[in-house]
Amino acid sequence: MSRSDNRAALTDEVARFQAEVQSLAFAVVRAVVQQELERKRQEHERKRKDQRKQQELDFKQPAKRPRGRPRAQKPAQAAPIAPPADTAAPPAPASEPAPAAPPAAPQASGSRKRVPWTRESIVNELANWMLSGTAIDATFVTRHGPPGLVAATRRVFGRFDAALNVAALHVSKLYPDGPPER
Repeated sequence: MSRSDNRAALTDEVARFQAEVQSLAFAVVRAVVQQELERKRQEHERKRKDQRKQQELDFKQPAKRPRGRPRAQKPAQAAPIAPPADTAAPPAPASEPAPAAPPAAPQASGSRKRVPWTRESIVNELANWMLSGTAIDATFVTRHGPPGLVAATRRVFGRFDAALNVAALHVSKLYPDGPPER
């Protein structure tokens, strides 16, 4: 064999070796990327599962404190709980439940659990506010709207403005020719 044949054979062998190293490197990179993608996917699923569990707990647990009720009702609701321990206190609560019970019954509907806001109920409530012609923002709805609405919009939609956008879309689907005359 001549020297040029040896050199050609060596060049061919080096080219094969480089091609094999390159394919192995691609295989390693592909495996690492797949592992990272799988790890990210599992992490994302775990976060979503935790969020769902937290949402379920939020809806299943009774409210630990009354929300959205007038401050004047809070002491009246707390008063019947303490008097049974005292023997001298029962006459005073007997006169209080009559005025305090009727306003509490319609709000709580006979239960102390808070009413969970769903995506649909949030959108419908905001759409009704929009159709009334009132310019609304989060502060106004917090003060004058149903209890917990703004907090629910932020929990479900992330931002109050995002919920308003969805409500506006809902109104435009209900009334494609424009909202009805007031």
